[in-house]
Amino acid sequence: MTLFSTARKDYSVDEYLETEFRHGERFEYYNGQLTPMPGGSIAHNRICRNILGALDQIFLERDDYEVFGSDQKVYLPHFNYYLYPDAIVITTEPQIVENDTQAIVNPVLIVEVASPSTAKYDRGDKLASYKTLDSFQEYALVRQDIPEVNLFFREEPDLWRSSDVMGLGQEVYFRSIDVRLPMDRIYRKVEF
Repeated sequence: MTLFSTARKDYSVDEYLETEFRHGERFEYYNGQLTPMPGGSIAHNRICRNILGALDQIFLERDDYEVFGSDQKVYLPHFNYYLYPDAIVITTEPQIVENDTQAIVNPVLIVEVASPSTAKYDRGDKLASYKTLDSFQEYALVRQDIPEVNLFFREEPDLWRSSDVMGLGQEVYFRSIDVRLPMDRIYRKVEF
């Protein structure tokens, strides 16, 4: 249950940050509007755990990237927009927003686990918003209702390619971080 009413439509960035801090809840912020972040399903949480765990294990060996989970806020300065992706990977130290020491602006890879109700938004407006970040190179949209990952990769500043990986016997190649993950590892313990 949300402790804070989001009926008001004109929150400043400072009010947004104070609201999150005071109430301990996560909100997406877009041009003065707050949207409460709902909890995920069991399948959603398992997929997130599997991806984060696999990437963290790989980066222990390589130490050239760092992975963050869904509590990590990302700021999109072009839109004055704060989002909470399911997972992000950065290549250097986190670059943060001046007035918010917790919002990162330099993800290389962003992973969203989509439900049937969020897939259209995740594939459309959310991806378009993420593309405004200079550091952003790859987007993975992971479905939770079937074993399918849609990948979007920046080949040139304004040229994006996409590919789809389907089936538990396949593997996903994250080009931006040079990592391969088997689909059966991503979907471990997920029932369809």
